[in-house]
Amino acid sequence: MKVTVCFGRTRVVVPCGDGNIQVHNLIDQAAMRYKKAIAKDPSYWVQVHRLEHGDGGILDLDDMLCDVVDDKDRVSKT
Repeated sequence: MKVTVCFGRTRVVVPCGDGNIQVHNLIDQAAMRYKKAIAKDPSYWVQVHRLEHGDGGILDLDDMLCDVVDDKDRVSKT
């Protein structure tokens, strides 16, 4: 499965295998890919308070990704 995470107008696609990772791991992966996409140093600070599903629901950081999103879903950082 893969999930698109939106950081404003910049979107990064994060491969998530079979989805058996927690939402907070998705955030870590997405932040790392975002820093690469905008050509920032790995120490650049990116703060993600929460992820919001395309339908408006807020994802719990401890949930398993496969339980709360589907393949190719889009989520946004807030």
